[in-house]
Amino acid sequence: MAFEEYFKLGLSVGAILIFLMAIFLWFFPRSFFANKVLAILIFLWGITVLSFVIQSRSFYVRFPHIYGTTSAFILMFFPLMYLYIKTYLYKDARNFKNIIIHCIPFIIRIIAFIPFYILSADEKIEIITEGSTPWLDNLFRLNDIVIILQGVIYTVLSMRILYHFQYFRERRLTKVQNNAVYWLKQFVVINVFLWATGVSGAVFYMLKIDVPFDLFNIYYLGLTGLTLWMGYFTLKKPHLFSEGQSIKTIATVKNEDQEEEVDSKIKEDLEKLVSYLDESKPYLNNEMNLQHLSEGTELTKHRISEVINKALNKTFYDVINMYRTNEAIRLMNEGFHKQHTLTSLAEMAGFNSKATFNRIFKKNTGKTPSEFIKSIE
Repeated sequence: MAFEEYFKLGLSVGAILIFLMAIFLWFFPRSFFANKVLAILIFLWGITVLSFVIQSRSFYVRFPHIYGTTSAFILMFFPLMYLYIKTYLYKDARNFKNIIIHCIPFIIRIIAFIPFYILSADEKIEIITEGSTPWLDNLFRLNDIVIILQGVIYTVLSMRILYHFQYFRERRLTKVQNNAVYWLKQFVVINVFLWATGVSGAVFYMLKIDVPFDLFNIYYLGLTGLTLWMGYFTLKKPHLFSEGQSIKTIATVKNEDQEEEVDSKIKEDLEKLVSYLDESKPYLNNEMNLQHLSEGTELTKHRISEVINKALNKTFYDVINMYRTNEAIRLMNEGFHKQHTLTSLAEMAGFNSKATFNRIFKKNTGKTPSEFIKSIE
């Protein structure tokens, strides 16, 4: 068996794994919207890889109605990459309605090719065997140009949103958060490399320039590898990482008028709690509970409740919500609300819903978030 046959056999196996990965990501975890976006992207990658393996003039003569369909799917690659990153980072972006606008080039492409799609099988076979007509060639070239532009535009948008995400969390992200952002950046970089490889192959083909190796082989092999790598990353870190920020020390919530003297052991444990909350910022995880705090401080849940009650005259949730409120105030003072929704701001501060955010914020400040924003502008 020739090397090329082994190579295509490997890509065929890779395509099957890609489809299986896409199906798995669609259903796991069910509540994580970003995985569904990635599943769609990976599924389209699988179709593209499989198409590369089986494509030939004889194949399209047998199935003429499939001719030219793969290039339409490529128009969704970069938009879905960007949407995956955005929905991974921000809860308020997790809506299929937000995807529609990014499908416009794909929809226009489908409409533009309708004159070809409605041809009979014999007419399509004639075009395939004798060479594309000028109008069809022009449409394919326009399709390639749009893909090139998408690569530039969506790469800039993707890197911008990652930079912006880190900017508001500068020096505040935990190790896990930094790793997640790092891998998302690598996802973009690898996509750009593959895009550049594919574009170069297309340009060389159009200009009839001979190169010592087939760039399309590199592109599709890389696409297969990237898919499996991203599948591993998503399975390893399937849930949205907490979004960390720094805020004032919890000492500011201590009751200054409290008459009860706090013993030295409670003060020591309080300092341990404060240090952990300030450095690790677990309160920015909207699913945080006493068990998480216990694991992070190595204090029992009962001891944590006792320390907070005696030293601060507050409950565990009072303290956590005060931290989250202070975080929301800091974000507002930095102008975060000018570029994002209050839902996104609430999520970043650790609240699990906008309704909870509004209620807790007003309880702690006497104003709703909207009223507070008006007061500082």
